[in-house]
Amino acid sequence: MDLFVEKLKELFWLIMSALTSVLMPVKETLILLFITFVFNILTGIITDVHVNKAKFNLKKAFSAISQLTFYATCVVFLNYGTSLINEEQIGIIAVKWLTYIVVYFYLTNIFKNARQVYPNNPAINFIYELLSTELFDRLKNMVGYKTKSTNDNE
Repeated sequence: MDLFVEKLKELFWLIMSALTSVLMPVKETLILLFITFVFNILTGIITDVHVNKAKFNLKKAFSAISQLTFYATCVVFLNYGTSLINEEQIGIIAVKWLTYIVVYFYLTNIFKNARQVYPNNPAINFIYELLSTELFDRLKNMVGYKTKSTNDNE
């Protein structure tokens, strides 16, 4: 039995070493995604409880965790896959852009929730409008710029 336990420990440390070697190059990216994810979840919970008067939704939480897992897996896949074909620089750029995009949408959602919690805060409102491009719609309306709708062709 002791031999089995020792072999199991060796297998565990072999798997952990392999995972660490794959995750180490993108450690900072995964940390950034995780921190942004946690902040997004916290603002979402606060908004649901205080503004929407809703209880914690476990299904919503698992959905958010599965999305984070998907993003993290994509980061690892892009980095590791491009290193296998000796295109590390392309992998670094791809991981950066994926991270920028994911963090941008997390931040947009964070400020959307913060806007609901603090509706009279002009800084939060402005940052949300800027992130969500609502500012551009407002500017177009201010200058009287109208886009063609589908009914204009009739």
